[in-house]
Amino acid sequence: MIAITGKGDLVLSLIVLGILCSNCRFTYGKVNTVSKIINGGEAHMVDYPWVVSVRVDNIHACVGSIVTEQHVITAGHCVQYVKSIPIDLDRVSVRVGSTNQYSGGKVLDVSSIVIHSECENFLHDMAILKLSESLEFGPKINKIEVAERDSEVESGTPVIVAGWGLNANGTHSAKLQYLNMTAISNEECDEQVNYGYESILCLQHPLEQGICRGDYGAGIVAENKLIGVASFSFGSCGSQFPDISSRISYYSDWINAWLP
Repeated sequence: MIAITGKGDLVLSLIVLGILCSNCRFTYGKVNTVSKIINGGEAHMVDYPWVVSVRVDNIHACVGSIVTEQHVITAGHCVQYVKSIPIDLDRVSVRVGSTNQYSGGKVLDVSSIVIHSECENFLHDMAILKLSESLEFGPKINKIEVAERDSEVESGTPVIVAGWGLNANGTHSAKLQYLNMTAISNEECDEQVNYGYESILCLQHPLEQGICRGDYGAGIVAENKLIGVASFSFGSCGSQFPDISSRISYYSDWINAWLP
């Protein structure tokens, strides 16, 4: 696992290097360089019917959230070629209705991808996928309500995230895992990692728990509403630093412009 810690532009540069160099290890300061993630609990599809596996070349890449019968929200970098230009449509698909990333449910093609126009270096890390056909909602496939523009997330708000990210042993989970986390204020996030942008939502978690590669794009949910989209982790996954997500309320107008 890549260990990346630091502040400001140095952090973003190292994050990008980490994605390009999966066998590299970067350290800065005192960091636990042992990969430990996600250490969550096994999820049941009826409890997380909005969760989907976003697949690239038919391999799980990220997580997404169903927000309409035909639309999924995920992280922009998951389907990004460069900036707001997506990778080829025929490379992207979505598995719905299954806790197993390898089987079950149904795999659907994607007919369009819209990435936020300012998506770069993990800022404005949002994308909307339009499915090739409409979903039939039921116990294992359903949408999650999107937070409104003026909705506030107070520091200390309990949130939940579910995904198929890396486990402590370095392998991807076959079954969907969930984890409870806590939203913190931008001021607290800025103090800890110098990353207090208005557009992001920081998530505190116990040591050796958190989001990791394969969980990015996952919905951050509080009170049955989608309030964030998982974007990246500082340091080794499960480090003492908060995880970063994009704040849904900040993008409300942009999201509504693309949804029916």
